[in-house]
Amino acid sequence: MAYLADTSAWVKSRQRRAPAWLRERFNDLLEGDEVVMCDMVKFELLHNEDAPQRFTARRADLDALRWCPIGPPEWLRALDVANALSDEAGARHRAVKTADYLIAAAAESAGLTVLHYDADYDSVASITGQPVEWVAPRGSL
Repeated sequence: MAYLADTSAWVKSRQRRAPAWLRERFNDLLEGDEVVMCDMVKFELLHNEDAPQRFTARRADLDALRWCPIGPPEWLRALDVANALSDEAGARHRAVKTADYLIAAAAESAGLTVLHYDADYDSVASITGQPVEWVAPRGSL
């Protein structure tokens, strides 16, 4: 199985306080070439790098992963899903971050499961029916 790992999965699996099993699982997925990267996740992961050398090194590491594109069809799909959520009571579309719509659309287009620790993907999947998986049980981290 291949996963488009959301920023939340990366961050939660890399925190010092993350359980060892979570770090090990994510490392196994990386080593097994099961983690796919998209530009939105890459941008989010690089956003907080505070030194040019670390930015460049991390970018090179992320560039080595398989890539999942975000192009015009994914932008359109993200808007369509937001529109569908806006039709539901409570304007649920505003609760989902724009980046998460795009990441989910990219994963759906490529036939990948979104690996995450973010309830936004459950909201999107309620419309799309696409596979999503919590990197750890919800509320456990």
